[in-house]
Amino acid sequence: MRLIPGLTFDGLEGFLDLTVGVPDPQTGLAKVAITAASEVISVEVGIFTLCIRPEVPVADAGILACGGGFDLGVTSSQDHNIGVVGVDGFTAGDCAAASGTVEGAQSPHPGVCNGPVVVGPSGVANSGAGALLLAPDGDFGTVGIPATASVDFGPCDQHGPGEPTVFGFVSALSRAVITDAGNQPGAVLEHDEVGENFSCVDWRVENGPGRLVLSVPAVDGGADDDLITVFVLDD
Repeated sequence: MRLIPGLTFDGLEGFLDLTVGVPDPQTGLAKVAITAASEVISVEVGIFTLCIRPEVPVADAGILACGGGFDLGVTSSQDHNIGVVGVDGFTAGDCAAASGTVEGAQSPHPGVCNGPVVVGPSGVANSGAGALLLAPDGDFGTVGIPATASVDFGPCDQHGPGEPTVFGFVSALSRAVITDAGNQPGAVLEHDEVGENFSCVDWRVENGPGRLVLSVPAVDGGADDDLITVFVLDD
C-alpha cells in the first residue's frame, strides 16, 4: 500500500483465491469467482491498521479477457470543491443533489462540498490478453469484492464490525484524479498505477504472472492534504 504523495506501507497480509470459468468462444471473456479468502486482509498504516474482511464466496466477482480487446482498466475521479455552502447561493441541498458531502465545522475546509467519486473506464481501448477486472461493472455483470472495512488502532480482532464497502481491482491501468486538489482551484493530483495481466493458459501456476492494483482518491486523506491511495495484490 502507498500514499501519493507520501509513504509506502509494507506488510499487507491476507489472500484471495480466484477461480476462472471457461472463456466464451466468441468474446474470449471468462467469469472469475472468489472461492476463498483469508478472514482478514490487513495492512498497518502508521499507528493505524486497515482491516478488510471479504465476504466470500462471490460467483460473479470479475471478468478475464483471455483474448484481449477490452478496456478493463478504471479511472476514479473526484472534485474536491464543487461549491461552498453560503457562497454565491450554493446550499447544502445543492451539494446533496450533486451526491456530494459538505465538510463539517471540524474538517479542514468547513462548508466545502466534496464531489462524489466517479468511476469509469480507463480510456485505453485494449487492456491486453489476460486483463482481469475484479470490480463492479454493470456491462459485464460483475460485483467486485464485497467486504467490511475498518481503520483503527490495534490488531483487527480489536476493531468494531467495520463499514460495508465494495473493493475493485484491475490488472490493467488504475488511474486516480483529484481536481481542485487541496481545495485549490484548478489544482490537479493524478496518479496512474499499472498491474500485470494474468495468463489464461497458466492460470493455476502458483506465483505465476498477475498483479492487481487499485488507485483511488482520498480527499483530506492526510488531514488537510489530499492523497491518492494505492493498493497492490500480487500473485
